[in-house]
Amino acid sequence: MLRELFFVLFDTSHFDTGIKITPFSGAHIVYILLIFGSILLLWWKNRAKSPEQKERVLRFLAYALVLSYLSDFFVHDFVYGGMKIDKLPFHICTVLCPLVAFTQFNRHGKRIAEPIAIMAILGPLMYLCYPASVGDGEPWCYQALQTMFFHGVLLAWGVLSIALGAVTPHIHHSWKCAVFLCCETLWAAFGNAILAHNWFFLEEDALYIGLVANGIIPKWSLMIINPIVFFLAVLLVYGVVHLIRAKANPKQPLAE
Repeated sequence: MLRELFFVLFDTSHFDTGIKITPFSGAHIVYILLIFGSILLLWWKNRAKSPEQKERVLRFLAYALVLSYLSDFFVHDFVYGGMKIDKLPFHICTVLCPLVAFTQFNRHGKRIAEPIAIMAILGPLMYLCYPASVGDGEPWCYQALQTMFFHGVLLAWGVLSIALGAVTPHIHHSWKCAVFLCCETLWAAFGNAILAHNWFFLEEDALYIGLVANGIIPKWSLMIINPIVFFLAVLLVYGVVHLIRAKANPKQPLAE
């Protein structure tokens, strides 16, 4: 009886409305506004608070991120009919979950705080702009809520780590993101090899338009193309961060 109840609770459709989160649909835009609005509100409420309060905000977000990620595995049977291996920590966003926890709660984590914060902005931002794997459920079903919540919290942690001053990025440290992307490429390739999946889109292009399947590009080239494209996006994030800092503090140098 309890098992049947859980299948009902975690069903992808409760009202048969036919509404889904598709890229740039109304539901997608509402989620984007809620996520970005929440991040802006958290920053506004805490921008002038003590360092201890700012740290509490970041710790809360890290706890929420880990809880959302780990608890999700306990309900895969009700949502997906079994283990959904796409949720394993081989994608950028999923591998960032344990890395964010390490950065936030381990004293040695500060050494990697800058690249993790930058990637915690870039990874979920890319996903939230084009949520291709959010599923066919209604926007208020568990699958949609958990997926958007996880990426939203990850983005909030990355943005607020910088906006609240816990991390001060400098573009001459961008090589650390390049190292991260090389490691992520090898890690995802390992996952793909043992579990026959498409983590970090190394088996087929991110938009699934068939660049590999149709023989337009060789599969091995994705191990070069993907990290390069991501690194160019990293440089763009650094550029935006430095521009905002320059506008906010025109007398403060961008590099130390």
